[in-house]
Amino acid sequence: MCIVWTMMQGLPNTNFGICSLTGCKNSKSGKKRNVEELAEPGSWVIGIGGKGTNRPDKLIYAMEVESNLSLDQFREKYPGKSEYLKSHTPGSNVLVSRKFYYFGENAIDVPNELNHIIKRIEGFWYISDEDIKRLKNHLSKEYNYGVHGNTNNPEAKETCEKC
Repeated sequence: MCIVWTMMQGLPNTNFGICSLTGCKNSKSGKKRNVEELAEPGSWVIGIGGKGTNRPDKLIYAMEVESNLSLDQFREKYPGKSEYLKSHTPGSNVLVSRKFYYFGENAIDVPNELNHIIKRIEGFWYISDEDIKRLKNHLSKEYNYGVHGNTNNPEAKETCEKC
């Protein structure tokens, strides 16, 4: 499964060589599930820059989900990394990955053959396994796993510098 999410915030957090993602929007009604609830180990989550990211329509990050932990489990397993989560709602999930590409302010273009995965709407959607194979192939030829840029969101920079 692969989930594409249009980013509107300074997510994910990449401190300590681990990519963690939490805080994706829930629906106001509470009926619609969010990315953290749906992603399972082995799923890929891709962040495409939205209009509030200074990198619209660019690939901000891609991560293969290693684990999907409750907020309490995450805090117990990664106490130093969980400092940035103080304001998060109890009961939230946190996606964790060591296999990730984070570009941030150096966000890259999505390969031309994958431009159809970009949607100019807020929210998330699924893409095919074939599309994720193409993206993984492209990324692995050009980059190693890890951080390839600082956060491109000014508000997130302030928060991340405190972690």
